[in-house]
Amino acid sequence: MSVSIAVLTRDESDVLSLLKSCSDVSVTVFDFQSLTTGCLDPFDCACILGGTRKEPLALSAKNRTIVEDFAASGKKVLFEYAISFCENYCKNPESTRFLRLVCADSELSGLPEGTLLDDQCNLRAAPYYHSRLAKPILMYKKGLSEHSNQALSEEDRADFGQYGIWLETPRTAVCSFCLSNFIRARFSPVHAWRKVITSLFSWLCDTPLSFEGKFPDYYTCNRESTLRETADAAVRWFERSGMLIDDGAEGVLEGLATEIMPDGSQKLADPIRTDCAGEAAMAYFFHYLASNDPQSLRRANALEAFVYDRMQIKSGRFAGMLRWTNVAWGVCYQDDMARAMFVTLFKALYGKGREYLPQCRAALGFLMDTTGPDGLRPARTDNLNMTDEDYRALSEKDGAFPCAHYNAFYLACLLLYGKMEHDERCLAVGERGMRSLMKTYPKTIREQSETEELCRLLLPLSWLYYATGKEEDREMLYTVVRDLEKMRDPSGAYLEWDSDYSAACSKQEDGECSLLSRNGDPVVDLLYSNNWVPLGMLQAYFVTGDPALYEKFEEHARFISRAQIHSDDPHIDGAWARGFDTQLMEVYGLPNDVGWGPWAIESGWTVAEIIAGLYSGVLKNELKGFYK
Repeated sequence: MSVSIAVLTRDESDVLSLLKSCSDVSVTVFDFQSLTTGCLDPFDCACILGGTRKEPLALSAKNRTIVEDFAASGKKVLFEYAISFCENYCKNPESTRFLRLVCADSELSGLPEGTLLDDQCNLRAAPYYHSRLAKPILMYKKGLSEHSNQALSEEDRADFGQYGIWLETPRTAVCSFCLSNFIRARFSPVHAWRKVITSLFSWLCDTPLSFEGKFPDYYTCNRESTLRETADAAVRWFERSGMLIDDGAEGVLEGLATEIMPDGSQKLADPIRTDCAGEAAMAYFFHYLASNDPQSLRRANALEAFVYDRMQIKSGRFAGMLRWTNVAWGVCYQDDMARAMFVTLFKALYGKGREYLPQCRAALGFLMDTTGPDGLRPARTDNLNMTDEDYRALSEKDGAFPCAHYNAFYLACLLLYGKMEHDERCLAVGERGMRSLMKTYPKTIREQSETEELCRLLLPLSWLYYATGKEEDREMLYTVVRDLEKMRDPSGAYLEWDSDYSAACSKQEDGECSLLSRNGDPVVDLLYSNNWVPLGMLQAYFVTGDPALYEKFEEHARFISRAQIHSDDPHIDGAWARGFDTQLMEVYGLPNDVGWGPWAIESGWTVAEIIAGLYSGVLKNELKGFYK
């Protein structure tokens, strides 16, 4: 005989659909206008779902009396995102963006104590008080530095203001946050939340419930696809997600921010970045090479034109500079400028056009004019308030910044351009900069992790060897490849690793933060590290002709294929998000980064870079001849 449950709600939701699908329960739905005295009496338990809207549920005096009379009869009640319950009430809603939930009770959650869970950019109404009988099940905690498990201290457990789910009384459970649409809001890890839901409603119904096979997947990964199928799906993402602006003529959006709201909507990252536009042009160019699709060529050309015709300064002291974004109009990151120019260099290398090569050289000229005698630039330059003396100092004083994150791709562009065009200045500055950078290896200045530095060095070292032909440069490339292999996970990915945790963004709680918690955790970064590998490893293969390097590319590409997102949601279908757990095979990682957390999807840095690398693999036999 099934348990009868009364569900009081303002809207349909994931939780309601799940309960309706369960053969163990009989569900009757009430809206708050239809409650009458005694209407709940026939039911075994009641669930009040307030989390379908931004405003917490506030029961009217009449409805509250009906619910409390039901609870007083000894039957169990669950309150979700209600501003008041029993004798307690809550603070105004606040975001959980930089918080995570920690399991405080294994019996009532179905999880080991200390298990970490993410409820994305949720809303919670924290309790002002707690009853003396209150027992926490899940608790919020800020500043977590562990990947998947962190113990709660007795002091943590005593902080009732951080209760997420708890028993207010032995027969009344409370959830302070929006739980109703946990599936579309992509709570993670998925298996952990399924256990929480099963345990919570089994408690409510006083009987073990089974939702086996009833949880729908909002997205899946771990699908086996070919290089071409994976890359084709990613190309489709650009249009289906709405990233392209005027078919590329006005650039692309940056992507999707990490914030997923309680209703499942995801915040848009809408700056128009020059690097993303150039990288998207490169992705479409490689798609054209692989498919001969004229529309992709038109889009590649439109995006390349946007880079130089819209975002390049044409005159004055800063002539040649590519602006960072439509907002940061006077800012220059040389690494970002370099990636915007990749498409122009590849088109020239593969004999498909040289229209913007002069503008590319002008951009490189500006960068060289603001590079120190050691061949390195600072992290960025800002035009506002830069005096003539400041400008001269950039070329007169060593940049002294041996960091692949900021300098390696810029130097790579100098080397490839210099090689193709026999430009001695580009070759000299590029080689000098790479020598200064690699002089500090492996102690280069790290931004996110040691893994990131190694991944970013693959392409620049390949082009250094291509430009110089020196055996020492070839050996350095292989040194980096060997060192990177130490971070290889059985999945084929390269795990985040930092031998001495010296990266600038490591272990931070504010600002831009690494995904790295502890060396050995199964976490992968597809924004700063693994996204550079397909293109970089293929360039290493092209310039050396070593089939072992192509085998490494293939092994990694199989992971990239399995990490691709498949969903009915066109905003994420075919893309890759930043944070990925290779054991869970889902998007999951530290949420501490101010703007680019686990669910951030970057149109240029991630999706476009991976597309170019995968199509390079598809076209390896056609492309390798250009490097002889």
